[in-house]
This record gives sequence, C-alpha cells and structure tokens, in this order.
Amino acid sequence: MAGVSSAAVSRYINGGSISEEKKQRIKKVIEETGYVPNPTARSLRQQRSDGIGVIVPKFNSDSVSNLIEGVSTVLSKSGYLAVFGNAENDEKRELEYMHLMQETRFAGILLMGTVFTPKHIAFFRESSLPIVVCGQNNPNVTCVYHDDKGAAKEITRYMIQKGRRRIAYIGAVERDISVGVNRREGVEEAMREAQLDPEALVRTQVFFAADDGYKGMNEILDGGYMPDGVICATDTLAVGAIKALRERGFKVPDDIGVAGIGGGFAGTIITPALTTVKLFHRECGERGAKLLLTLIEQQREKPDEKLPITQTMFGYSLIERESV
Repeated sequence: MAGVSSAAVSRYINGGSISEEKKQRIKKVIEETGYVPNPTARSLRQQRSDGIGVIVPKFNSDSVSNLIEGVSTVLSKSGYLAVFGNAENDEKRELEYMHLMQETRFAGILLMGTVFTPKHIAFFRESSLPIVVCGQNNPNVTCVYHDDKGAAKEITRYMIQKGRRRIAYIGAVERDISVGVNRREGVEEAMREAQLDPEALVRTQVFFAADDGYKGMNEILDGGYMPDGVICATDTLAVGAIKALRERGFKVPDDIGVAGIGGGFAGTIITPALTTVKLFHRECGERGAKLLLTLIEQQREKPDEKLPITQTMFGYSLIERESV
C-alpha cells in the first residue's frame, strides 16, 4: 500500500535506516489502516519473545511494590513487555513460572526471590535465558541486593547508643537468607561490638505481615522478658509490634523503643513515626532491570558466549524519627 518493499517496512517498524520520503509514506498507511505489529507472529518468526518475566513473592508488600516501580520504569522504555507472575511466597510456583517463561522463549527473567532451593540453583546454571535476581545474593546468578547485615548492625548500634541495652529482636523466617539470616546476624554483631551477649538476645521468628509482628511482640512479653528496645526485621513487623505494646499499656518510646528496617511507607503513617534504616528498593529494581537488558543484548550479539555473572550491593541510610 505504501509502494515500498517489506524490508523497508521492517526497517521502519524496528527503527532501522530508511529515507524520510519512505518513512512518511509508511507512516501514512499505518495511520490510515491502524496497523500494529503482531507480537505472536514476530515471536514465531524470530523464535524468541519480546516478553520479560518478572516474578515476585507477593504484591501486597511495600518493598516489592517499590521494586516493581523501579523495574517498570526501566522496562516501559525498552520496547519489551513485562509479564508479572505472583509466586505467593511459594518457591515451587517460582520454578513453575521460570520453566514456563523459558519454554515460551521469553527474552529474560527478573526474579525477586526469597528462597533458593537446589532446583533454583540448577535452573540458574542450566537455563539459556538471561536471569537477574533482585533482593538476594547467590554466586550462581547475577544479583542486585541490599547490605542487609550492615543495615541491621546500623540500627542496632543506634538503639544501643540511645541507651537501650535490653534488646529483643523480632526476626523473619530464616529460609529467607537476606531478611531472615543476614539481618539477625547484623543485630548480633552489633551487640558483640557493644559487649552485650548475643546469646542473651530474646528473639522470635515470624512471617512478614504486621499481624506477625504483633504476635511476635506478644510472644516476647508473654515469655516474661521486659526489653527496653525492640528491633524488627522489617518496618511492617515494627508496626505490628507497636500495636501490641500500646494494647498492653506501654508507651513508645518512653517505655520501650522500637525500630525497623526498610524505610517504607508504613513507618511514616504511624505515631510515633518509625525510626528505621532505609533500603533502596526502587533503585534496586531499576538496576536489576538495566542489568537484565544488558545481558539480553549481550546474548543476542554473541549467542555462543557464556553470560557474565555480577553481584551489585546497595547500601542503606539511617532515618531517625520518634520511635526510639
């Protein structure tokens, strides 16, 4: 209809070199007909998809929503279609999504993982797809993650500097290495530095919702321990802990100081506002998406070469508010 070759149309649609006169003729026909490229047909011809799989543990999380925002900001400008999968904190479902995305010939996978099983590691090693993990660190795959141990040490040092030495810790399940293990170890290291015995640390393990922080705080108090400072593995857990303390008649921070880790929205809307350590979730998502796009392009340029594995760690920033 435009009076040009199919190759000229292809160059126009894909941003290739073409004369201005042909550009205008093709553009006019496209506007008149409402033509759009068929992504399914393109995938069949090229034997690959322009989809990028983004697998998240859950959607109702402040940290995950910030990661998604960062990822979406980058991918929306890239020409790729982001396809999201909600694993609902089920590592088996994560694996199902990853295998489905590989079978569908997605361009790449961005995984916001929490637990890495041997099957995850095997997939990382054997998959032909570029993969980037956000939020966890594993030597078998390119990762963008936070200094979880450093952040936990920072908030514990702050708590101790404020005179809180009978510390309780509400931690996350330790199948999640970053949040569950690394943050607990950071608290313990800070206590050792202050010559406090980490073995005396009263702690509990819960999941990630505010209700879990509420239950964890009640569990500590019901056990007969009276802390003057409570550190929580996440801000959301801290919100639940503050609710439990209020119900029992304690004043925060007059009687007991409470701090979290994350720096999300939840800590800004409670009273007193939550002292925390900010982690850069949105920036982590942006960096992860950019790394994935780089890996995809590297693979297309040199399909026979093995993709590099890199590790990128973000820092943290202490946010002093009123809860300590």
